[in-house]
Amino acid sequence: MNESRHRYDIDGIIRIRSAVRLPELEFARSHRPLKPDLVIERGLVGGPLPRARRSLVSEAGRITWREHLGSLGANFRIEFGEPIRITVGPLLTVSPHVVYTNLVEPLLRFMLVRRGRVLLHAATVVLDGQTVMLSAETDTGKTTTILRLLQEHGGTFYSDDMVLVDPNGWVTRYPKPLTISAHTVRATPRNRLSLGKRLALPLQSRLHSRGVRGAGKRMGSLNLPIMSLNAAIQAVVPPPKYAVTDLVDCEMGRRTRLEHVFLIERGAQTEIGQVTGSEAVEALIRNTEDAYGFPPYPILARHICIDGMGLAGLRRRERAILESALGDRDLTRIVAADYGWADIIVQRLGLDEALQPALEALAPVERSLTPVQLSSLTEGAGGASSRPESEPEPVASGRP
Repeated sequence: MNESRHRYDIDGIIRIRSAVRLPELEFARSHRPLKPDLVIERGLVGGPLPRARRSLVSEAGRITWREHLGSLGANFRIEFGEPIRITVGPLLTVSPHVVYTNLVEPLLRFMLVRRGRVLLHAATVVLDGQTVMLSAETDTGKTTTILRLLQEHGGTFYSDDMVLVDPNGWVTRYPKPLTISAHTVRATPRNRLSLGKRLALPLQSRLHSRGVRGAGKRMGSLNLPIMSLNAAIQAVVPPPKYAVTDLVDCEMGRRTRLEHVFLIERGAQTEIGQVTGSEAVEALIRNTEDAYGFPPYPILARHICIDGMGLAGLRRRERAILESALGDRDLTRIVAADYGWADIIVQRLGLDEALQPALEALAPVERSLTPVQLSSLTEGAGGASSRPESEPEPVASGRP
């Protein structure tokens, strides 16, 4: 196969040539010849015979991962040259999502650091001219929150899962397809999914749920062919991924200036408060690292070397870029017991003016009320929340 068949240009920052289609990077597809920074090739890695144990060997700028099924399985090799090259075994090529999420994106993260960008685990939209970034641990409810904000208030979409941030606080699009669940679809009733796709969602959601991924992480510590298992499962039942425009009406943006950062969490009761820049940096890096917890990343990361810089140096540079980017931005932590982040964000941005008198009255106690209680307080001003009192937990939020 022509290795130049699939070409991707991430806004002139990173260029990729791949023998495997990468649906997550469809927004960056290029039809022009390019000099790649990263090349993905098909090939046989390791010996053809089965093995008793998996192994990772790092030597002379090369990482080789071998599993039990031999070279016809999910073995891969990474060569840290110019360009960086990834060679993937036959089983991996039938599951491009695994190739991208478990191999390509972790490398892109640190390649982008060397180019002065952070690939941050965060969603970004512009609402009424205000740039809003949301970050959370995986499977918290970020996808559902973003879809509700866009559906109820319109706006411009930049990312749901990962986004690029530079030291000056500029945010560049990274609009990968959204990984959704049946619960997420019910939160966006005007979506355009066909009946067949909606019927398939429960099974897809279950296989790609937090519980199953947690089991996969635990299996990663055992002597099992984890990449082969992951690739086989996702080849048979691919993750439910859809473009944001399949779910809500919105504009697609390319670049915007960072303004508001919301760190959303679950908790027993609603809490809202400002955080310091250092606290925000810690949370953003922790959330980003959490997104890469699926094996073999914990083993692979220790051996990454980009332009002569190892993992420790890359992480220090990533932190410095993020500290510079946050500057004096508005940094808010929201803990909600009932998935009410969208309502609170709308209130904080002043998008629902009818709620402002009640919010100002609550300011001294920094909103220890739940959104449902807040809604009952403000109904007299015509500001009742449009969110149901009980929203099902979103099952997936875009990670493997």
